[in-house]
Formats: sequence, C-alpha cells, structure tokens
Amino acid sequence: MRARSLVAVVGGLAIVSTAFVSSDFHGMWMGEVNGKDGMTIKGNATMKGSDDEKSTIVEVELKGDAAGSVRPWHIHTGTCAAGGGVFGGGRSYTPITMDGMGGGKSTATLPVALPDTGKYYVNIHDSGSNMGKIVACGDLMHHDDN
Repeated sequence: MRARSLVAVVGGLAIVSTAFVSSDFHGMWMGEVNGKDGMTIKGNATMKGSDDEKSTIVEVELKGDAAGSVRPWHIHTGTCAAGGGVFGGGRSYTPITMDGMGGGKSTATLPVALPDTGKYYVNIHDSGSNMGKIVACGDLMHHDDN
C-alpha cells in the first residue's frame, strides 16, 4: 500500500485528500457539471474503484438548483454532446434531493469494475416524470497517477 493524494477543485477551493491504496490503483474519473438551457446548476462528479476493485463508486454533488428539487442522474458512456447508454445499470442511482439552499449529493455503487479507458459523462434529469429533459451535464476525464 502507498499513499495517494487526490485534489478536487470545488467552488475555487482546492481540497486535498490523502488515502492509502494498493499499488495497482488505476486513477479515477472526474468532471464538472454545468446547467443546460439557462439552468444555474453547477457541481462535480467523480467515479473511482472500490477497495475490492470489483465495483465502481460514483458521487455527484450539485449546487445552484431549486430548493426541494429531486433530480434523477446517471453516468453514461459517451459524451454530453454525443450521448450513450447508462453505465452500470440505472437502478443503482439514487436521485439527488436538493436541500433548502439548492444543493444536494448522491452516491451510487455500480456492480462493475472501474474502467481504465473510454468516454463517460454524467447527466442530471429534470424529474422522474420528465427523464427526457436534461438540466445539467458533465463529461468525465480519466486521471491516472501512475
């Protein structure tokens, strides 16, 4: 095991986290989420491997949304511009419920190993009854520290 430092920029602040991981750590996927069609939603998404390397943990954190909104979300293969299918099965994702300040967070554990290659993005849907409308999206980039 060796120490790894992960840096995320949230609202202009750099957050550093040190974790001990196995030497075969394959990095993580990270991206910024931005509102579409005038929506003020902003946020971040990360996708990393689990300790047993058999599943993928995805987290999305949003701010700037309407208080009380409930937003379904998914990681997809492809890009925001080109689209693609849901990654890891749609039932794994718990909708994000926005708090009184318009912020929210959700984590999903997907029953697939973290991919080393490909293209992935996160999209945020308007509501469970309006899944066709995407209110925010963000492409994920692979960050490898090897």
